[in-house]
Amino acid sequence: MTGTVALVLGVALVRRADSAFGTTWAALFLVLGLIVLVSSSGPLLDSSGPAPRPREVTWDGERATYRPRRAGRAWVASLGVLTLLGGWFAVMGTVGAVTENWLWPVLASVPAVYFLGFPVLALLGRFRVGGTWISATRVVDEHHGLRSELRLADVATAVQRGDSVRVTAAHPGAVTRHRLTPRPWRARPRSQDLEIVVDGPAAGGADLAAELTSAAAAAGRRGDRSRRRSGP
Repeated sequence: MTGTVALVLGVALVRRADSAFGTTWAALFLVLGLIVLVSSSGPLLDSSGPAPRPREVTWDGERATYRPRRAGRAWVASLGVLTLLGGWFAVMGTVGAVTENWLWPVLASVPAVYFLGFPVLALLGRFRVGGTWISATRVVDEHHGLRSELRLADVATAVQRGDSVRVTAAHPGAVTRHRLTPRPWRARPRSQDLEIVVDGPAAGGADLAAELTSAAAAAGRRGDRSRRRSGP
């Protein structure tokens, strides 16, 4: 109801506006109405269901199992909302600069760049839902502009916690972070350990935790055999 009222109010204000700058501000109600309607469409944008199937790939020269995350309708809708907001600020700054004064583009530039940065980086492949790669030597997770890597030999535990799997490192600093996007458009690590967001039902997190535990144990056995062969 709120979104519909905002749309009706926006249409009325746009029709009554007598200048380009007034029309731009009146259009803000149209933008806000669309955002409310999209955000309230929970059942249509629900991304629950089976996660994408794991598949065998080559990652950085190694054979690995890739567990992709789902870039569902909710993800696309979120990028659409950010595009609407950023686009309105960009138009407002441009119209304000032409019809009013230089202050409006100054005020609009920061939110325009921030909101539009997400869809632009997503189109460039830098900001994405990503997934998890598990090879014979390491686990790599990419999510929202941050890539985290941990050697399997340094894995202490892998435990499911809610909608994520927490992989505890055997010692501090073992997790390597690679920043794919600038700081304002990047996920923040929750801790020094590796947090892997899981798609789908809780069973998917349990399966991932079990796979990581098994892969870490196998890496440990290979390391022990290697040390015995290289010993005196």
